[in-house]
Amino acid sequence: MTKLQLTPQLREVFNNKKYVVEHDYITHRQLIEFYQLHKPTESLRMLLKMTSIYNPPPSPPPKKTKEFEDLMARLRLEAKEKEYRDLVTSKTEFDTLYEPSEPQSLAQTNKELKSNVTTIINILVSVASVVYAVWYWGGSSWGLEPGIKVLLCVFFGILVLVAEVVVYMGYINKIEDAKQKERSKKEVKKVVRRIL
Repeated sequence: MTKLQLTPQLREVFNNKKYVVEHDYITHRQLIEFYQLHKPTESLRMLLKMTSIYNPPPSPPPKKTKEFEDLMARLRLEAKEKEYRDLVTSKTEFDTLYEPSEPQSLAQTNKELKSNVTTIINILVSVASVVYAVWYWGGSSWGLEPGIKVLLCVFFGILVLVAEVVVYMGYINKIEDAKQKERSKKEVKKVVRRIL
């Protein structure tokens, strides 16, 4: 049953007719009975216009019981344990240097690109330095013909380029082997505390 709020106007009407209301609200039935007995206004509609819908005050939140507190503590511990297990467990066995198992972030992509560009620049600087050194020494110290100097520059440039690429590929292979060994190691897990 809908309850109606006792507005100041309605209280005044009740006080004039010496009608006592125990609460801050009145039911429709009580209002209709009051109207039929006292006829305070020309119509029931006018009397209804003096009211508004009663909204009871919010009830206080229920007290947390000991069982509830214990349950929440256990659920928090389980969530932390699951988060820890996810951190220490390897996500996939197919995680390689060239094909990451999960999409890379923009920062990781930029870092990898910067590393590759730096490596290429280092190799080119090494090759250019050797070629320049061979050209300079071929002319000043050895007194060689320009054709022979060009052939020596090309030969030593290719030699240094191949050597740099072989060293870089060896480095990448060692990193890959180290990752494989790390993945193949057996993890010894020990339960410190179990949550039931």
